Amino acid sequence: MIDGQSEGTNLKMEIDMVTGFDLLHDNKPLQKHWIKRLIAYLIDFIVSSMLIYLVFFFLTIGLLDPSMIWYFPMTAGMVQVFYSAALEYASKKTIGKAIMKIEVESLTYSFETSDAIIRNLSKLHGILVLLDWVAGMASEGDPRQRYLDRLTETTVKGIGEPLHVREFIDDHLFRDEVTEEREEEEKEEKRRCRECGGELVDIGEGKSRCRDCGRIQ
Repeated sequence: MIDGQSEGTNLKMEIDMVTGFDLLHDNKPLQKHWIKRLIAYLIDFIVSSMLIYLVFFFLTIGLLDPSMIWYFPMTAGMVQVFYSAALEYASKKTIGKAIMKIEVESLTYSFETSDAIIRNLSKLHGILVLLDWVAGMASEGDPRQRYLDRLTETTVKGIGEPLHVREFIDDHLFRDEVTEEREEEEKEEKRRCRECGGELVDIGEGKSRCRDCGRIQ
C-alpha cells in the first residue's frame, strides 16, 4: 500500500533546505504575500511621514529655522518604528496592514512590547528594511519572514492564512502540487489489490484480477 502522506512529508522536509529566494521567482502566493507587505509598508511610511512633516512644518515657521528640516529623515524613521510597534502591539496591524488585510502573529503566542519594537527597528531607514528582507529571504525557514521577524519569533500572515510555516506551505505555496500528488496516489491505489497490494490486471467487464493472489475485484 502506498503511504498517502509520504510525498507530503518529503515536501515538508525539502522546504527546510531551501531559502525564500528559491521559492519567490515562480510562486505567485508568496509573491502576493510580499507585495502586500511592501504596499502596507509604503502606506505606513506615508502616514507617519505626513504626521512628522506637519510637525516640522509648523516648527520651522514658528522658530524661523529652516535648518530643522535636515532632522526630518532621521525623525521620520524613528516615528515609523514606534508608530508601527504601538499599533502592532495593540491590534496586530498598522493602518497599512489593515488596508492590505494582513496582520502580525507571534509564533510563541506571547507578543511583548519589546518584540513589537525590535521587529520594527529596520524601519529607521529604507536601506535597513531592504537588508532585513534580504537576510530573511536568503536563509532557510519561513519564506514569509524578514530577519527581525525570525529574531522575535513573529510572522505576518493574511487573514485566514495558517500561522505555522508547514501548514502555509501545504495550503498556499504548494496547494496545486500537493493536490496533484494526492490524486496520483489515489489512482495508484486503485490499481493495487485491496487484499495484498499486488498489481491489478484488467480482465474486462469492469473487473480486474490481482497478479499475486488471483482475487477478482
